Amino acid sequence: MPSFWYKEFVCQLCGNDFSYPRVFSDAIIVESRDEDLKPNFKGVNALYYQVISCPKCYLTLFERDFGTLEIPEDKLDKVKKVLENAKKEFGSLNLGEERSLDDAIKLFSIAAAVYTVMEHSRGAAEAYLKLAWLYREKGLEKEEKIALAKSLKFFEKHFKEEITSEKEEPMILFYLGELNKLLGNRKEAVKWFSMLVNKYRGVPSPYIKAAQERWQEVRD
Repeated sequence: MPSFWYKEFVCQLCGNDFSYPRVFSDAIIVESRDEDLKPNFKGVNALYYQVISCPKCYLTLFERDFGTLEIPEDKLDKVKKVLENAKKEFGSLNLGEERSLDDAIKLFSIAAAVYTVMEHSRGAAEAYLKLAWLYREKGLEKEEKIALAKSLKFFEKHFKEEITSEKEEPMILFYLGELNKLLGNRKEAVKWFSMLVNKYRGVPSPYIKAAQERWQEVRD
C-alpha cells in the first residue's frame, strides 16, 4: 500500500505551481507520545512532511497557510531575504518522499524564520515547537531548549495579541503550561494548566486530559 499521494500547490510568493508529497492518513501510525504530546511514529515520520516548501523560491509554510496566507507588502523584502539566506545555507532541499531528519530540520528552520519575519506568532510558535521535536529526535538538547523557548515566546505573543479560536485555545493553553514546565518555570506552568483545566473542565480533549495530569505533577 502506498504511503504518499501528491497534491498541487501554487506559491503565493513566486507563482510557481508544483506537486508535493502528502502522507496518506492510513500510513500514519503513532506508536507513542512524549510528555508534551510529541508523536513518535512507526514507519513514515509524518512530522517530516507537515510543511510545504516551494522548490523554486523556498517559501515554506504549514499546509493550511501555503497558497492562502497573504504575505503583507511591508514584509515581502524580509521574507525574500530569509529565503535567499536559506538557499545559501542549505543549498538544494530534498522535497521528495524519502526524507531524513536533517532534511526536516532544514524545512522547519525555514518555516520558523518565515513566520517570524512575517510576525505571524501562531505559525512561528508551532514551527519552533516542531523544530524542537526534531532536535530532540537528533539528540541536540541545547538546540531543542532554544527552540522550545522561542516557541513559548510566540505562543505567549499569540495568546495576548491575536484572536484565538475556542477550538484551538485548549492547545494554546496546554503549550503555554507545558513549555513553561519543560523550561523550569513551574509557577507559570501551574497558572496556565489551571486556566485550561478550570475553563474547559469536562470537555473531551487530549490537551485537557494531559493538562490535568501535568497540573497535579507540578503542584506536587
